[in-house]
Amino acid sequence: YFLLFRGPRKKQQQHKQMVQTLQKNDRVRTIGGIIGTVVDIKDDEITLKIDESNNTKIKVASSAIGRNVSKDKS
Repeated sequence: YFLLFRGPRKKQQQHKQMVQTLQKNDRVRTIGGIIGTVVDIKDDEITLKIDESNNTKIKVASSAIGRNVSKDKS
């Protein structure tokens, strides 16, 4: 019983910690596979720049962030 709930809860806490430590200019990948650079963070909304040449930006919920690519490289 304990093992069934421990795994998902630990994963949720790791994700929450990762989202809280996001900063401007971090490269992230969403759960949908979109890779972008963090431009702005407001509450539960994160603005990503996904194209440098067109200055294309997209707003996503913080729960949509899959992983921080810039932290994984280092």
